[in-house]
Amino acid sequence: MRKMLGLLIALSLSLAACGEGGSAPAPSACSNDAQKQFVLDALYAWYLWNDLLPANIPISNYATPEELVARVTLELGPQDSQGNPIDLWSSLGSAAADQQFFGEGKYEGFGFSYRAEAGDDMWFTRVFSDSPAALAGFARGQQVLRLDGRTVADIVANEGISVALDKATVTFEVRLPDTAVPLIVAVTKDIVTIDPVPKYRIIDRGAGVPPVGYLELAQFISTADPRFATIFGEFVAAGVTDVILDLRYNGGGRVD
Repeated sequence: MRKMLGLLIALSLSLAACGEGGSAPAPSACSNDAQKQFVLDALYAWYLWNDLLPANIPISNYATPEELVARVTLELGPQDSQGNPIDLWSSLGSAAADQQFFGEGKYEGFGFSYRAEAGDDMWFTRVFSDSPAALAGFARGQQVLRLDGRTVADIVANEGISVALDKATVTFEVRLPDTAVPLIVAVTKDIVTIDPVPKYRIIDRGAGVPPVGYLELAQFISTADPRFATIFGEFVAAGVTDVILDLRYNGGGRVD
């Protein structure tokens, strides 16, 4: 549902009647207030924790639709027992960016996915090859200690990780294995091309036993289609009858 919210908002902001469908009177079509009202209505309708949001949130409290989504989900949304926001995923994007991502497997960013828990627990779960993150020396399993000199705990307790990363350039402090000296490097966003199937193999189980196919699917995007056709062709040719489909770090995507 969190993924659907981001896609729904991004697509709908491109419509002319962006102020329609809300409970409040619609401002002029596609004005800043109309966009803020639309994303607020979308939060009330589709947000995973919509039952926790207060009624009648004033859109005048927020300068932009992006600020509304970020602050409402972090300040008014669910929190853990220590008062830290639970929702670290919701954001707002453009329809053009979504088309590039889902249709071409490309997006502008740093080129990593991450897991962030309470406190200072932020880890890279994937680093895309040839991305700015990979070229900076980042790798899956590394812990992020600071962003622009601020601790992860401080960022989580305030604006949230996604907002802190919503900059062209961010300075990362990353813990490296087998050394006490962290990696401190400024990384600038660039176009990242996603490999939707970064790993696959055929597991031989011995004579007389059909082999097993293994496939890691990183993202549900259109560029996965030809890769699937090729890989499953190899599976069939090898006599594979069972497949392990690894979705542990899949970030979601298209529903088809």
